[in-house]
Amino acid sequence: MPSIQIYQYFVTNIDGRPVQGGSLSEARNVTLGDGEVIDRAFKIGTETAVKVFDKTVDAALGDFNFLWMETDLDVLVQFTTDAAEDDEYFVVELKGSGTAGQMGPALILGTDDTQLQDGDVDLFDGTAGTIDEIFVKNQSSTEIARVRIVVAT
Repeated sequence: MPSIQIYQYFVTNIDGRPVQGGSLSEARNVTLGDGEVIDRAFKIGTETAVKVFDKTVDAALGDFNFLWMETDLDVLVQFTTDAAEDDEYFVVELKGSGTAGQMGPALILGTDDTQLQDGDVDLFDGTAGTIDEIFVKNQSSTEIARVRIVVAT
């Protein structure tokens, strides 16, 4: 069964105190089911939203095991669940490097599973779902954002 190896590492120094985590030599493995993958790059115009993933179009990737997104400029990422019925969604900001063509830190998911919350904040008692669509909106009013998305199952 195919898998993806991810090397994760960070280091910082705050007020003279070093903080680090992860490993440069030991990979974290994400097991894939079917070995299907897409790797797409988008140029997204100023203040424009673009659908970058749709599980009805990429049916072989409908239940993905791995998502990697990166961008050079700050963008908003909208994950839609139950797109055919309720259009329930959540939005996160993905930070870019601020330099054209140089990607910022990646957003990584190891599953497309979601939990739609319909109760108290800390009970996690919602309905299970999956990510159906992903939209990206360029927040810049002057520059084109470059976005790369890799999805695998």
